[in-house]
Amino acid sequence: MHIHGNRQYSCKLKFKEQSILDRNPHQVHGFVEDLSGKKVATLIGKWDDSMYYINGDGSGKPKDCSPSSSATLLWKRNKPPPNLTRYNLTSFAITLNELTPGLQENLPPTDSRLRPDQRHLENGEYDRANSEKQRLERRQRMSRKLQENGWKPRWFQRDSENGSFCYVGGYWESREQAKWDGCPNIFGEFNEVVDSSE
Repeated sequence: MHIHGNRQYSCKLKFKEQSILDRNPHQVHGFVEDLSGKKVATLIGKWDDSMYYINGDGSGKPKDCSPSSSATLLWKRNKPPPNLTRYNLTSFAITLNELTPGLQENLPPTDSRLRPDQRHLENGEYDRANSEKQRLERRQRMSRKLQENGWKPRWFQRDSENGSFCYVGGYWESREQAKWDGCPNIFGEFNEVVDSSE
């Protein structure tokens, strides 16, 4: 896996294949390179437990995933809560879709936390979630038919050099003013008539 962060560093990770004989599964090894290709940090760990980094090229790194005394902890898995949800989400993951008081007024109508099918699914209303998902998918297909010139991101522009998207501004200003003029309500009803011959 090759990850491009800012323009100064990139990261290459290798997820070790697990075998029947492997006593140390889920290993991840990698390194961070600067613009010149020099290795500036080495990453070691397990994708299901913890990740560490060591400054430099890691020439003295341990053969297994055990961190040495020079390794610094980047991430450690939290223990699952004692009362798991029906989807086995972590305590953090459960909060990601939460609409706290005062938040909804500041969100654009395209924010995924406003998806009605997702909300029904979280509440255990499976039939309603499924019918709502089908409605949204139909709406999305109809919307695509009407976009003759393709889709253009509102707050990002593609970089011609590396193809990544760069923020061009406008989102935080709209959020501060709670004004989403021209931002489509992608989860609402679709009132446009589409020619069925297309």
